Amino acid sequence: MNGVEVSPWTLRYVAVAVASFLLAQALMVLGLSYPIRPLAAPATLATVHLVTIGWLTLLMLGVLHQFIPVIGAKRLHSQAASGVTFWLVAGGLVLLVLGFLSMPSLLLPIGGTLVLAGVLIAVWNLGVTLAASRPLRLPALYVTASLCFLTLTVLLGVSFAVALTLPEVFAPATIGALLTRGIALHLLGGIGGWFGLTAMGVADRLLAMFALAPEDRGRARHWAFWLVSVGIGASWLAGLILTLMPSPVVQDIGMLGWGALFIGVALYLFDMRELFRRRRRRELEANAVFGRVSLWALGVAAAMTAFAGVLSQFASLAPALVYALLVGWLSGLALSQLYKIVPFLTWLERYGKTLGKTRVPRVQDLVVERRARPMFWLYFGGAAVGTLGMVVVSEWLLRLGALLTLVGTLGIAREIWLVRHPKTEPVPSDRQSA
Repeated sequence: MNGVEVSPWTLRYVAVAVASFLLAQALMVLGLSYPIRPLAAPATLATVHLVTIGWLTLLMLGVLHQFIPVIGAKRLHSQAASGVTFWLVAGGLVLLVLGFLSMPSLLLPIGGTLVLAGVLIAVWNLGVTLAASRPLRLPALYVTASLCFLTLTVLLGVSFAVALTLPEVFAPATIGALLTRGIALHLLGGIGGWFGLTAMGVADRLLAMFALAPEDRGRARHWAFWLVSVGIGASWLAGLILTLMPSPVVQDIGMLGWGALFIGVALYLFDMRELFRRRRRRELEANAVFGRVSLWALGVAAAMTAFAGVLSQFASLAPALVYALLVGWLSGLALSQLYKIVPFLTWLERYGKTLGKTRVPRVQDLVVERRARPMFWLYFGGAAVGTLGMVVVSEWLLRLGALLTLVGTLGIAREIWLVRHPKTEPVPSDRQSA
């Protein structure tokens, strides 16, 4: 633990990410985004990108710049490149949001290009670090695959920005395909490939570490990775080919990909159940408790997908499915793990070098769970209400759910802020461990 290097940029990523998420939720509470406003409305597009780029992408990039060196036992290739990525992606996000609110605007392709540049630098920086860590363990394999999907997703996003502001660059038929099937590919690559695979890999490592669960839990966890990653890849590639030309064979391959993805998610959830069943820490801390709740949200989303497929109602349930994945699973998991990651990094900064030399607090002494737990329940309750609002297309239910998640997020953010800025110093512990 003393050898862990704390990235000077990770908490900057976290701060901007949380601010973006709070702003996006406020816009939903005010009724300025879908479904109160059209899906293609400027404020809706701004809200979506505050969640996807501002919240989840910035957060995951910040965490990965800390996480990959830990799981690979190698220093990050370049801390300076981590800083460049931060400024490019954050700056590009600002231009994108302003561009959406003033469409058509050249701010869109400029902002998209800045985000793309930041992502490519991050992929190079993290990729070199991963290459030095071979052979890759399972969490690193998840991250490697997710970085590939991140690149594809951002490239496709830049194409959208160019098509919206400089339509003469593309043929009319290409623009039509981009803005129909291309949106589905953007969502699949972003939510499934980039966010999903990253979240699965990080959760596999962090939940096992903090719950004191064995990493070797059988073959299910490895099959889950291959089925999910290959399933997303096959579905994405089939969708791309079908965008250019119809083909029954390619359509069948896409369906097989979706089937593999669904089975892989089921195996992943089974493995997570084994993780908690075989853990050595009987009393779970808040990050593990609510990490498990977020996995229930993933299970609900998977069940919704199966239900929609059987009834051929996928198009009508897609908004609720996306909401459940983004707000219930991914954001819920992110908030729960931040509640452990920030105290852990803070503890390393303050006490890591003195561990074993003097009495120091534990990581758990830096937080007050009795205050935080109600905020997490409020958040997940709001996510459930918001998902229901999407299913029944109820404006007031969606806004109520967004209000509950906003209040919950504010409460969790306050607890994290107090870790960094405590009113009183934590009492040193006799236990010389984190």
